[in-house]
Amino acid sequence: MTDTSTEAHRRACEARTWLREGYVTEAKVAELMQRISDKRGCAAANELREEMRLQWKSRREWWEGAPL
Repeated sequence: MTDTSTEAHRRACEARTWLREGYVTEAKVAELMQRISDKRGCAAANELREEMRLQWKSRREWWEGAPL
């Protein structure tokens, strides 16, 4: 794996983890984004939010028992 593909994989795994942990409502995601922004900056929070949106769209492929 290249550094770019490794980072993409890490980002996808992080997004999936947060989704599985219940960060699926607007309020919960806003709370998470504030925490990430405080620790890693706004750009990192925005990247994570976008990745979570992508992973949510494909959740039936990777999440057993995914919410519809």
